[in-house]
Amino acid sequence: MTRPWARVALLTLALTLLSVTPADAGGPGTGGRRVRLEDEPAGPYVVRVVTSPTPPRIETLYLEIRVEEAASGELVTDATVLARADYLDGEAPPVEDQATHAIAPNPVEYGVHLPVSEAGRWEIRVQIEGEAGSGEVYFEERISRPSSLSAIVVIGLPLGGLAALVVVFLGLQRQRQRSRQPG
Repeated sequence: MTRPWARVALLTLALTLLSVTPADAGGPGTGGRRVRLEDEPAGPYVVRVVTSPTPPRIETLYLEIRVEEAASGELVTDATVLARADYLDGEAPPVEDQATHAIAPNPVEYGVHLPVSEAGRWEIRVQIEGEAGSGEVYFEERISRPSSLSAIVVIGLPLGGLAALVVVFLGLQRQRQRSRQPG
């Protein structure tokens, strides 16, 4: 017959394993942010681009884009903003998508997720088309491979802690049993 503490330990272990879920690092606030361009001239506009996560990883490059009219300093919220990523270190298809307010953390900014497919250097271009005209900025971004360290930490630490608790519990049970035995 199984001891009650063993059943509790197995149930706790099973619940811990079932509660681990992968983190989606596809948006703002998931792994840090980095300002890539600040007040960068783009035709009649001034542009700010922030990337996340830091460092950017395969499939997870997210851009937050703020557009202002250079002459007035007013925020531009009615432009068409396109983002494109071109791989510089070999062959990979370019990735392009329209930035929208819907996925931006700030309603006056534009947000876009570019699922880049390879690690290495990528050229990121942001094109703006609005009432004041058109503009473009670009920068180079190094994309990393996903780290397995985070999975080890997310799974390993709770399991290691649970294993340590089970060992301590078993040790205390044996010590208690020895102290009960007549000497």
